[in-house]
Amino acid sequence: MIAKILALTVLLFLTGCSYLPPILYKIDVQQGNVITEEMLDKLKPGMTKAQVLFVLGSPLIVDTFRDNRWDYVYIFREKGKLVEQKRLTIFFENDKIVHIENHLTFSKHSTVTAPAATESKTEQIQVDTATPAK
Repeated sequence: MIAKILALTVLLFLTGCSYLPPILYKIDVQQGNVITEEMLDKLKPGMTKAQVLFVLGSPLIVDTFRDNRWDYVYIFREKGKLVEQKRLTIFFENDKIVHIENHLTFSKHSTVTAPAATESKTEQIQVDTATPAK
């Protein structure tokens, strides 16, 4: 009888531990392509795919059905919680940049010098394909 009560007490204490805050160490995880402001400043409309590869490196996602789109994705998790998520999408036409979308989905540390609006930021660069690039 004492063994059953002891086993029941230990079982209750072990299930009660699930309500405690996590005490395990969780590492910081960076995944994807790290893209800095200097790298973005080097991107110019009309650049070829080879030039973009030289500046930014290989994209994380290349669509096999549409080879005119490259996605550079970056996610940073600090202690298991999402801190920063960015996505840069580059569209090509005739192997030259025609459109760039820069999405800053969430950031704990604002990378924008404007007011601390960390909700969502989207930059779009549209290129006129009628004028030749230098």
